[in-house]
Amino acid sequence: MQVNLAFLTVVFLLLSPLSSAQETEQETDAPREVRYISDELFIYLHAGPGRDFRILGSITAGTTVSLLEVDSSAGYAQIEDDRGRTGWVESKFVSRIPSIRAELTQARERVAEQQIEVDEALNAMRKAKRDRQDAEKQRLSLNRSLTKSLEEKAELARVIDRKDRNDQMRWFTRGTVLALVSVLFGFLLGLYARKRGKSNPLL
Repeated sequence: MQVNLAFLTVVFLLLSPLSSAQETEQETDAPREVRYISDELFIYLHAGPGRDFRILGSITAGTTVSLLEVDSSAGYAQIEDDRGRTGWVESKFVSRIPSIRAELTQARERVAEQQIEVDEALNAMRKAKRDRQDAEKQRLSLNRSLTKSLEEKAELARVIDRKDRNDQMRWFTRGTVLALVSVLFGFLLGLYARKRGKSNPLL
């Protein structure tokens, strides 16, 4: 009888790891639901569904966990925490709603993302302002160049106009002088001819 009992004990010990491995594999394959630890300071993680089971550690409030199983009669839920530990906690501390800590973390992340968007918008606005200022400077420079060109063109037109008037005056003066010289020469020539005629009656 003692031999059979010892044999059964050995067989039980040999089969226990296999059974545990199969259970672990089933738990791993089972779909896990995301849950959150409610806003208590911390809760204890037990080896089984009850306070009488060994304490494996504690879980801080707000931790995101995976729900593996629920024991409604004991009021406990089996979970896996963010450190990979598997154990049981009281179901009342497991919630579908993110805790204040989780919401605060998410809010901070959203604020950080929005700050990045705000910074990008500000940088784009500054760049647009710089581009607008550069375009305004270029426009003013082009306006100055155009004004200078128009002034130079007007000055050239005045110079050409003065030159034309001077040329016309010069030609007019020359023509007048030439006409006066011609009249004077004709007058002198006629006067000479009359004097010569008086001094030589035979002519």
